[in-house]
Amino acid sequence: MGITVKNLCFTYHGSSKKVLDGVNLKIEDGDFIGVVGPTGSGKTTLLYCLNGLIPNSIKGKFYGEVLVDGVPTTSCKVSALAKKVGIVFQDPDWQLFSVTVKDEVAFGLKNLRMNRVEERVREALKTVGLEGFEDAEPYRLSQGQKQMLCIACVVAMQPKTILLDEPTSNLDYKNTKNVYGLLRRLNREEGKTIVVVEHDTDLLAEYAEKILVINDGKIVKNGSKEEVFSDCRLLENLGIKIPRGWF
Repeated sequence: MGITVKNLCFTYHGSSKKVLDGVNLKIEDGDFIGVVGPTGSGKTTLLYCLNGLIPNSIKGKFYGEVLVDGVPTTSCKVSALAKKVGIVFQDPDWQLFSVTVKDEVAFGLKNLRMNRVEERVREALKTVGLEGFEDAEPYRLSQGQKQMLCIACVVAMQPKTILLDEPTSNLDYKNTKNVYGLLRRLNREEGKTIVVVEHDTDLLAEYAEKILVINDGKIVKNGSKEEVFSDCRLLENLGIKIPRGWF
């Protein structure tokens, strides 16, 4: 059934500015969507709404509705939503805290009392290419490996949808391509829905199928990457880089 957003508005506690203002959106199962927009346009806030962190954990004025498989996020616990919609944050260094890699992946599974913990950990580490690193200390991993470990923690939960907030902003070219190659495999081979906030439009032109453009908390363009990236005037006005080959 996917995710449906209806007339979504959100203002953070202590602020008077709407960070999201009347957002309507339908995310279909199996989509690979890139989210772009100027700094402060509401991209990250939208992700937090899609997995229920807003308004269940992050408070503010929340209006409208976000439905995950037809169920409002306001009627679900974040822990229950994590089984359906996982999220990978921008900086892996403040997400990792366990003594070993395998403990890191197992933490969420054990916390939610999920079954087949060891099997899920093993499968997730194999999926992201960290097989053999089970007993390694997370802080000793390379930056690329740390981000793969964060993705493994989400993959182990086996959600249908994976949200990522600029997951390669601190990575070099090789590790960036590794992350996006993994996202493509998860999307095409396992049917995962991928929604990624990304500033590098060249990456999105290569890997995403749909593009969502946000400005001032509003969706100003939503369509196929061909349709969106061909609208050069819109992208230039918003200061969004036009991908190579789309001039």
